[in-house]
Amino acid sequence: MHVLTSVDESLIARLRAEDHFFWIDLSMPSREEIEQLGQALDLHPVALEDTIEFGQRPKVDPYDSQLLLVFYTARVPAEPLEVHLYISGGFIATIRHDNCDALDELHDDLAKAPTHDEEALVYRILDELTDAFFPVIDALEQTIDQLEAEVLVRPRKEHLERSYRLKQDVRNLHRLAVAQRDQFHSAHDAILTLPGFATSSKPYLRDVGDHLTQISGEFLRQTEDLISLTQTYYNANADRLNAVASRLTVGGTIFVLWTVVTGFFGQNFGWLVDSIDSREKFLFFGIGALVLPTVILLTLFWVKRRDWF
Repeated sequence: MHVLTSVDESLIARLRAEDHFFWIDLSMPSREEIEQLGQALDLHPVALEDTIEFGQRPKVDPYDSQLLLVFYTARVPAEPLEVHLYISGGFIATIRHDNCDALDELHDDLAKAPTHDEEALVYRILDELTDAFFPVIDALEQTIDQLEAEVLVRPRKEHLERSYRLKQDVRNLHRLAVAQRDQFHSAHDAILTLPGFATSSKPYLRDVGDHLTQISGEFLRQTEDLISLTQTYYNANADRLNAVASRLTVGGTIFVLWTVVTGFFGQNFGWLVDSIDSREKFLFFGIGALVLPTVILLTLFWVKRRDWF
């Protein structure tokens, strides 16, 4: 299979004249290069306008003998990448405004591919773009697990902020994955019915739809995990505040006890003034009256600690 990374009009014209299926992949092309590609491949002006503007939603637009497929892939940590694919019975063209390792690594593999099964070749490109979501899902999963572990140990305000940012990233990817999953059935049928497009004996493209369903399900699960993580943050924070309040209650109770004891012995009763007249009696009645109830109270708190704290 011929793999091109720049617009060579003479080579493109020769490959089309000889009916050789080829792939041209343009990374960060200028407006002039896109227009030049459109002239070389006879791309529809309306589709070409979408590619020049970029920032499109996932969609499939059929145009007579070709179609425009706006497809999204992703890269770590959670960045969506928009790719425009022009598919016809004689070529596939991909245009992107960012680096995409999934496509870059596929150049040599397809250039050396012995097969000329057009459906299988288109499948390889779409499959690489689709499977690029899985490393992103794994990276997000590790981040969510780490964040959850930190929240359970000691919840902090920054955890809530990180959770909200992650939720936004995951929801954005989920929205794109769902849109692609929903429109891929029509895209699949439109590709297979293109004039001159050689279909395979195996349903290759159907596998891409299955992967998109799996990916959208994973993003939905992660969104639910992040919603649960927010609730976990509030619960853990409430438990922490309850524990602090419980410790303050224990300390306050002890100080109330000491206040009662010292207040009692600080009154000028005749018996107290006349009877507590030595160091031994002071230690027994004064200090003992503080220590003994404190020990009893602390013992009670220790025994009931699992029920009260």
